[in-house]
Amino acid sequence: MFGHQTYLVFEVCWALPVLLLHWIVGWRRLAPRLGLMLIAAVSATAYLSVADGVAIHTGIWTLHADRVLGPALDRVPMEESLFFLLTNLMVAQTIVLLWRPPRRVS
Repeated sequence: MFGHQTYLVFEVCWALPVLLLHWIVGWRRLAPRLGLMLIAAVSATAYLSVADGVAIHTGIWTLHADRVLGPALDRVPMEESLFFLLTNLMVAQTIVLLWRPPRRVS
């Protein structure tokens, strides 16, 4: 449909509305915790990218070369790592926005 940009276009169109909505409605809660969210998202993304690299290397799954841009790190297309990062950011932001510490009962 979009040639080499297909995977990138679909994942950006899928994730950015959620990420933007989070910031529109919850920026006061998200901004002070940005560093923590980035640490969580980037570390989870690194782990998932390594696991994905193993799966791609062993032939468990493949990504069509005509649907990705081409840049890859150890056979993991950059779109795949971006997918993990966007997903992890959505999870981290959702946790920050919904988390309410338990009330202490005296």
